[in-house]
Amino acid sequence: MRCEDIGFQNYMCTYGINLPWLVTDPTEPDKPPRIGGASIDKCLLPEILKLWEMGIKTTGCCCGHGHPDAAYIGVSPEYIPRMKELGYEIRFNECRPGDEDSFVPKTKLTYESADKGFNKWDDFEAWQYALNESKEK
Repeated sequence: MRCEDIGFQNYMCTYGINLPWLVTDPTEPDKPPRIGGASIDKCLLPEILKLWEMGIKTTGCCCGHGHPDAAYIGVSPEYIPRMKELGYEIRFNECRPGDEDSFVPKTKLTYESADKGFNKWDDFEAWQYALNESKEK
């Protein structure tokens, strides 16, 4: 299966990994920080890891799944100047026209195979059930 055939928000071409920093749930500010996780599209994973290793906290990302004009890397506001220093171009977001916290990935997006060796679509019905269960919680 190719990345462009997968679509948005089904996580079938992502790797779920722990964030290298602790996170606080804004709805429960009295609780201590905890280990957080992220789902990162396979093709963006090396670039995201490189940004993390440079100390830049990302807030989200997407390869665009066949739509390069939708690809972005989001960062916390305090990292916007650093992203600009690194030569990242701002990704305009029509829903938030004044914001500059989303950037165009530098990764060459070719939208090739989404195969990771162990694929959720091998048992697509079970994967869809698990995804729906997690959304209901």
